[in-house]
Amino acid sequence: MSNAFSGNLAQLKLMDVLRLLHASNRTGVLELVHDDGRQGEVYFDNGQIIHAVYEDLIGEDAVYGLFSWGNGKFSFTATDDSPTDERTTYLQTEEILLECVTYATEWESVRRVVPSARAVFRLSSRSMKEFSLRAEDWSVIQNLDGVQTVGEIGDITQLNELMASKVIVRLYDLGLVEYVGERQEEDSVVDAVSEDILHQTERELMRAIGPMAPIVLEDCAESLGFKLQQLPKDMMPSLAERLAEEIPDNERRVKFQEAMLQIMQHLYA
Repeated sequence: MSNAFSGNLAQLKLMDVLRLLHASNRTGVLELVHDDGRQGEVYFDNGQIIHAVYEDLIGEDAVYGLFSWGNGKFSFTATDDSPTDERTTYLQTEEILLECVTYATEWESVRRVVPSARAVFRLSSRSMKEFSLRAEDWSVIQNLDGVQTVGEIGDITQLNELMASKVIVRLYDLGLVEYVGERQEEDSVVDAVSEDILHQTERELMRAIGPMAPIVLEDCAESLGFKLQQLPKDMMPSLAERLAEEIPDNERRVKFQEAMLQIMQHLYA
C-alpha cells in the first residue's frame, strides 16, 4: 500500500478500510468526509487505533458513530511518527473491529427504513398490528411531527441516532409511523446591502479619499470576509468603521461617519 490512498465508501466499506490499515500496521490519519459535509478522523499508530473524533464523539464511540454513514469519501495519509499525542481509545483494535461488526450490521438493518439522519417520519394512518409500547417508543413518538429529523429526535430523546433509528424501524414495522422524506439543507438567503446603498457609500468615500475609494471599498469588504455585492446588511456598521479607519484627515473622517450614519438610518428603516 502506498503512503496515501483514498476512495469512496460506496465502493470500499469503512470496515474494510479499518481492517486494511490495521493488518498492514499503518501509521497516519484516516480522514472521512460525508456527502453532507460531516467529517471524522481515525488515527493509527503501527496499525492500532489510538484516537478518533466524529462530531461530539471521541475514541471508540467516534469510530462506531462513523458506521452510521451510508456514503462518503476517505483519505489516509501516512506519517513517519505517531500522528497525534491524543489517546482516547482504551480497547485493542481487534476488539474495536469486532464491535464495529455489530454496529455495521445494525446500521445495515436500520437503513432499509431510515436512509439517513436527515430522514423525517410522522405518525401513520395505516392499520396497526397488536403491539405494546416501551418507554423509548413513547419518547420517540412524542417528537414525530413530520418536521424533525431522526438525528434531531436522537438528540432530543438522548437515545443517539442509532437507538432512535432502531425505535423508528420498530414503529414502522408495526404500522405506527410512515416515511415523509429527507430534509434538504436549504441555502441560507442573505439579506445583502443594495447596489444603491453601496453607490452612496462609494460616493461619500470618494469625497473623503478621492479616486482610490472603489478599491478601498472592495478591500474593506473582503477583510470582513465578503464580496462587496454579497455584504449582509448587518455587516454595514463594521464596513463603515473599517472605511473610516482608511481616512487620514480627521475632519473628512468625521464628515464621512456622519454621512454613513444617515445612509444606515435609511438602510435599517
